[in-house]
Amino acid sequence: MNFKLWSSAVLLVASFGLIACDESNPSSSSNATQNNGSTGNQGTSTGDNQGTNQGTNQGVNPSSGTASCNVSTTSNSVTIEQIIPGTGSYTSTVTDNGTRYRTIKSVYTYSDAQALSEECEREKKQASSWNDGSVQVTCTGDKIYVDVIDEGSLREHEADFREMCEDFLVWTNGSTSNNTSNTGNSAFKCEVTRSDNAITINQVFMGEAFEETTTWAPDGSYAIGVRKITYTDAEEATEECSDEKSEARYSDDASYTVECTTHSVKVTKKVKNYDIDSYEAYYKAWCEDQNNRFQSGDMSRYI
Repeated sequence: MNFKLWSSAVLLVASFGLIACDESNPSSSSNATQNNGSTGNQGTSTGDNQGTNQGTNQGVNPSSGTASCNVSTTSNSVTIEQIIPGTGSYTSTVTDNGTRYRTIKSVYTYSDAQALSEECEREKKQASSWNDGSVQVTCTGDKIYVDVIDEGSLREHEADFREMCEDFLVWTNGSTSNNTSNTGNSAFKCEVTRSDNAITINQVFMGEAFEETTTWAPDGSYAIGVRKITYTDAEEATEECSDEKSEARYSDDASYTVECTTHSVKVTKKVKNYDIDSYEAYYKAWCEDQNNRFQSGDMSRYI
């Protein structure tokens, strides 16, 4: 995959002021990475889809008391809509125009004028770093419009959108976990799930997330681990990405791969081939320990 989505769930929450942010951190909810040096497609692609793809997917729903997130698809597009009632909303539509590149048109809506002004400034500053002009930001009224050209199939974007929704709802509405008594508290969750040949731990705390899945080969001869960590600090994510890529470069493990976005690092590699019961016991003990730390106030991060 050779793209990064323009927004993430945790950044949307942060930009609306629902979680604590470090004001010195220059990262914003705009995190596009694309490889199109041509500005010629920008005007044509974005102009064709601005009205049709986003006109019905904007705004705050005043009748709803809880945050919502939905993903919808058409034959040539996929759209995510996130709403925090009384605070703001975010929609993004990725459209396949039949070329190598996809157009991504995003709209942020804010009820707080100061928050909008600050986010608009950050968006424009980051967009200016793309010297080819393929990222455009317009601020008007209570909305910020962001147009991007990027790569990736619609199915890849859809999968990321659905993952964003899952995380967004955890961070805004809370989550019920069988492995923690902290039911309904959006600040923390830790849960373990198991299938016939795989075990997963998923932990979220204060906008950061850690997810690791270990899957065994059919004959049980080896196991592959996939670990994804989501950071609120883009600089920290960049450093971790660099470290992991260095490790992968000098590893003799052919499965060792590293995928990074502005705020996340995903690592795939072979792991110690303990049996699945041992992994399950370890992960559950980890969640129990983390829950105890959270309950006692002795937790500052997801680790």
